[in-house]
Order: sequence, then C-alpha cells, then structure tokens
Amino acid sequence: MSIPNSIPAQHKANNDLLIKGVTCAIIGLVVLLAPFFMRASDLSNLFRQGYIVGWFALALGAAFVIQGLVRRRKTLQAEAMLETRTTYTAERKKNKR
Repeated sequence: MSIPNSIPAQHKANNDLLIKGVTCAIIGLVVLLAPFFMRASDLSNLFRQGYIVGWFALALGAAFVIQGLVRRRKTLQAEAMLETRTTYTAERKKNKR
C-alpha cells in the first residue's frame, strides 16, 4: 500500500482502515456467536464448523483497528510537528524585519 502524501489523504486512509477493521471484527463476532442463537439445523452446524473463520476475522479486524489507531496517532504527531515548524519559521521571519 502506498503512503498518501497529504495530511487529509492520510486521515481518509486511517478512517478507511478503522472502518474495515470494525466491519471485519463484527463479521467475526457474528460467525462466532450465531450458533448460540440458532435452532439446531444445517445452517447452525455450518456456523459451528466455521469457528476458525470467525476467530480469523475477529483477529484481523482487531489488527486493522490497532493499525489504524497507531497511524492516526503518527499522523497527529506529524501535524503537530508541521504546525510547530510553521510557527517557528513565521516567528523568525517576523523577527528579521
């Protein structure tokens, strides 16, 4: 995956990653919890056999959410650094006059 250059593009990429993670985690929870709320049927047995898929989706969703939060924190830190540099440069130009 390429890294977006602009801050708004990074925010969008971070939000997309968080949405994908939450969606994947919800799918995993549905697959894991569905057999407990279903009557005994072939579909219930199918969900019971798919527990590995449910755990994988849950773990993958959690990983996406964690990665999205880490990226969001790094983006906010980069924004703060840019604001600090801009302010410092503006002050230097102001003092030179």
